Formats: sequence, structure tokens, C-alpha cells
Amino acid sequence: MRRLIAAIALAPLAACHDPHAAAKALIAERCAACHVVPGIATATGTVGPPLSGIARQQILAGRYPNRPDVMTRWLIDPQAMQPGGAMPSTGLSPSQAKIIADYLYTLDRS
Repeated sequence: MRRLIAAIALAPLAACHDPHAAAKALIAERCAACHVVPGIATATGTVGPPLSGIARQQILAGRYPNRPDVMTRWLIDPQAMQPGGAMPSTGLSPSQAKIIADYLYTLDRS
């Protein structure tokens, strides 16, 4: 009975959970200073390109096919893919980069 009451009490919280909360927090911390990112209030940077519509682009960094695996690699180490490019090393782990990439690819679907 206690479990049932607890489950009923917590149900509204589960419905309010943002499935992209981790991505948004990472973007706010690591990307917002340079990029505008839809859905992230603090992501108002103008140094890098805005990331709305990124999923519609054919290529990334002017030379790579725009696919989630490539975006993830780019987010992990942009300097390895484009030495001397404007985007600095991010310090993101592979799992963090994948979380961000997955979110960026949802922007055009919402």
C-alpha cells in the first residue's frame, strides 16, 4: 500500500521530466558562450554559428557528412577534425558529446 501511495504521489513528477535536461545543462555549461541554441535561455553567444537547423545541414565543419556519429566525434575533439579551426577543444566525454548531439538533432523535429 505504501508503494502504491508513493507511486501515485510521484507520478506528476515523472510527467514533468524533461528528457533533454542533461543535454540542456551540458549545452548551457559548455556551448552557450559561443552559440545560440534553441531551448537554452542562456545560449546567446555570437562567436560560433547558431545551432538551430543543424540537422538540416548536409555537412559539418565544411567537409564531413552530417551524421550523429560524426557530430559526436566533432563535439569530443573539434581540433582533431579541423586543426586550427575556430571551435576549441570541448573537454566533453564521449557520452556527454552523444547527449548533446542527440539533442541537436531533435531541434528540427519539434
